[in-house]
Amino acid sequence: MIKTPRSVVCVTRITFAVALALGCQTLAFADSITFTAGDLVVSAEGDGISGNTYTDNQAAPITLYQFALNGTSAASAAGAMMLPTTSSGANSVISGEYGSSSEGSLQLSGNGQYLTIMGYGVNAAAFNANPTAYGTSINSPGSLALGQSGSLLNAGYITVPRVVALIGANGSVDTSTAITGVFNGNNPRSVFTQDGTSFYLSGQGNSPDSTGGVYYAVKGGTTATAITGNDTSSGASSQDTRMVTVYNGQLYVSVDSKEGSGSNRDFIGTLGPAGSLPTSLANGGAGPTALSGFPSKGEINVTSATANGVNAVGEQVNLSPENYFFANASTLYVADSGDGKQTSASSKLGDGGLQKWVNSKADGTGTWSLEYTLSAGLGLVANTGTAGTTGLLGLTGKVVGNNVELFATNYTIGDTDPTYLYGITDALNGTSGTGESFTMLEAAPADTNFKGVSFAPVPLPAGLPLLLAGLAVIGLAVVRRPPAAV
Repeated sequence: MIKTPRSVVCVTRITFAVALALGCQTLAFADSITFTAGDLVVSAEGDGISGNTYTDNQAAPITLYQFALNGTSAASAAGAMMLPTTSSGANSVISGEYGSSSEGSLQLSGNGQYLTIMGYGVNAAAFNANPTAYGTSINSPGSLALGQSGSLLNAGYITVPRVVALIGANGSVDTSTAITGVFNGNNPRSVFTQDGTSFYLSGQGNSPDSTGGVYYAVKGGTTATAITGNDTSSGASSQDTRMVTVYNGQLYVSVDSKEGSGSNRDFIGTLGPAGSLPTSLANGGAGPTALSGFPSKGEINVTSATANGVNAVGEQVNLSPENYFFANASTLYVADSGDGKQTSASSKLGDGGLQKWVNSKADGTGTWSLEYTLSAGLGLVANTGTAGTTGLLGLTGKVVGNNVELFATNYTIGDTDPTYLYGITDALNGTSGTGESFTMLEAAPADTNFKGVSFAPVPLPAGLPLLLAGLAVIGLAVVRRPPAAV
């Protein structure tokens, strides 16, 4: 693939309106792009490129936008690609639900060579033309929202599998992993891979159908194995999980749920022991184990350090963790939506923004505590309103010297409220966040919702694949060589 300079519109499908909306008149759009190391990639649902419009709950294409960065102060459009809108060979079509506030997370693989995102295995136009044909029995007489489509086989409707998109550093897209029987009538939220051969999936089902939580699947598979199992407090309802990832050999997942009776919980937790990633039911089926220091039901008392301009010191609010980023073993940043799904706290207001959690031990084996919440520049509104930003959804970052550069997308009350990409720099060892403020880097084009954010994948260095192949051949020859005569 020939890499096109950023100053040239290199493909046919581009509109001036989209380029202008992103602050760059040379935004390229193609079915694939070659990613640039250090650039940022943002996932979006909707179609600000070809001019199609969508309403809340409809199926829409998924697009990846690439941005070149100048620290956390500026970003410039560097290209865009739309994920497959039709099936081809082993590759499935993939769509997203326009306006959904709980899907579209974009993640970098453990080896840094891939991006992953989950969607629905149905053509957007086909679904929108007859959504009730894809409905579940739970939503009789049929589904209206794409997220309410059924994923079960032989259930009397057109099955919509939940699809993994694996995007390579050269822009290749593999959507051959189309899983049925998971996240039935609800949203696939995130997917993580270490090396592109297998995946951890996370999402929500419809209680009590036992199709939510974290699952393990192999590339090209059609079924998945439950990692979390059913909710122990209700017996029958499935788990409800959000961002799943691996850090330092440990499987983590965020939880913000009121699924099932008595199962209210908001925290970041672990599945399985460190150093041994599970491929079947973990933690005895009891679900994620909350990190030490995270309240199991997510209730915290607001302090002067965690106040976000919407809540007040002394109020008891619920956490609502979405995506998160480990700067190191003892420093964890959490994107909080500010709109908790359970309401056990005395105040409905959340703690939306970017939370910094610090562990009492450098290796992360101690107790986590909420150091402060960053919210300046986000223009937060109370979650009791009708429109606006209540917190953050997508999150990624990197450590640069003694600072952490962080990038996030906003979480909104209204499903079709404007969405933005933000940047902020935090002192890695800082204890207050004083004077730090978010910068709005990009606004999503019209009829488009920004969702997840990740750094671009990086290919293996030139010649390394051949070198590895050569070493493998040499190693095989050495193994097969008969012992020398004495």
